[in-house]
Amino acid sequence: MVRYAIRALPWPLLVTVATVVLALMEVVRRWPWTMWPLEGCAVGLLAAGAAWCCDEPAAAMVDSAPRSMLWRTTARLLGLVLLLGVWVLSVAHARDSLFEHPVEVALQGVIASAAAVAWATWRRSRGAAKPGGLLAAGIVPVVTFWAVARPIPQSLPLFPYTTSVELGGDWASSLVIWLVVAAVAATLLIAAVLTG
Repeated sequence: MVRYAIRALPWPLLVTVATVVLALMEVVRRWPWTMWPLEGCAVGLLAAGAAWCCDEPAAAMVDSAPRSMLWRTTARLLGLVLLLGVWVLSVAHARDSLFEHPVEVALQGVIASAAAVAWATWRRSRGAAKPGGLLAAGIVPVVTFWAVARPIPQSLPLFPYTTSVELGGDWASSLVIWLVVAAVAATLLIAAVLTG
């Protein structure tokens, strides 16, 4: 599995994503009140990197091999481990600047990554060779827009801000939303690996 992961994963891209995520969270750590939208941008970038882990440049050969979708997905988790390890370390380093919610912030990145992997794996199980690149191209600008513009923060607080609900810090509702996303992602991933 490790040999397959070393050859199959886009390591330069994943290292770049990990480095940018570290830089974004360092900026958030230093100036949380003014640079908080970068936390959401980091989550979007992390999800994009996770999706890229699922792309298969040699899909025609790999799909005809006797390895199951579960085996191939498990092998690709090595890239996800790198990304999530960097994410957890950067959140732990910035914990004092995360408005008393470092666990919720960590969960945002983990769940967004799991959702991206679930969707890309589902698309791979349906024959798409490189669904991660397509998802990444959409998720980065959409999540960046959502994090910066916060179009409907009271109705859909994906990236809450501050500790006050009145100022946009509805962490309880945000956690519920992210847990629903996690449940949907788990269902989709199980369906993909069992039917792929």
